[in-house]
Parts: sequence; C-alpha cells; structure tokens
Amino acid sequence: MSTAFLVHVQLSWGEERDYLIANDVEAGLMHRYETRADWQEVVIDALINVPLAPYLPSKTVIPPIATAKIISVEAVDLAKVDEKIQRTRSQFIMAAVWKKQSATVNYNFLHHDYSKWSQRQIEADVDYWCNKNHHPLINLITRWRCAQQRRRLHYELVK
Repeated sequence: MSTAFLVHVQLSWGEERDYLIANDVEAGLMHRYETRADWQEVVIDALINVPLAPYLPSKTVIPPIATAKIISVEAVDLAKVDEKIQRTRSQFIMAAVWKKQSATVNYNFLHHDYSKWSQRQIEADVDYWCNKNHHPLINLITRWRCAQQRRRLHYELVK
C-alpha cells in the first residue's frame, strides 16, 4: 500500500473539499504518522493553500489559489483515491503558529509568488480565519476565475 494523506478542508465562504497533501509536505507527515500517536495534530486547524480549479494540461495558467483550514486528515491508500482529487500547495501554517500571529504575518508567509488575484484571495481568506472578516467581492471574482479556468480546461481537452 502506498500511503497518502487526505485532508478535508473548509474554505472561507463555508464550502468544504478534499485534497491530498502536497508531495513535499507528505514526507514530514509520514514520519509523524509512523512515529507518533498524535500525528494528525500538526495539520488539524492548519491554514493551507489549495487550488480551486483544475490545472491545465498545458500548464499555461495556474488555477486560482485560496487559503483553507484543515478540518480533518486521514492516511489512505493512494491507489484507492479518486484521480480527480487535487493536491494542496506546499504552503501551510500550523494552528499553534497562525493563531498567535497577526493576519499580516500569516499572509506574508502564505501569499508566495501567486498571481495578483490569488494573492488577494489568500489575503481575504487569512483575514477571515484570523479576524472573521468576510470578503464577498473577492470570493465572487475568484469563483468567476475558477469558471474561466474550467473553460480553458475544456478548450484544451477538445482541441
């Protein structure tokens, strides 16, 4: 069995989704899984960046990225995971850390080198998780960007 880690996350607007943990984060989590009974503790309530739409075969446009909160995690057999389940991005902050830091410090760690609009979504998400402020306009723009990415994918697949 090839073990992977499936996380159940919540987005700042309430939607919940499942993702596999990013490959480069998986090794550290695997070590905890093999050596500690409380292995999940490091990721429960962590903030993590996730893609909101599919990647394109051409890799020309990265999908919109958001910062979600991890609700739960489980070790799964990778062979039994739906192939459509995407992987998280590598940037995450443990709950024990982000809950003690300002939204600005958390955003500065998570925004990475994403596009301007993904950075705005990440900033809105971090503000929501840290301060409970809602950002409906940014979320609407992100949903529109997701629809645009799905259209691009459709176009690439029918070429």
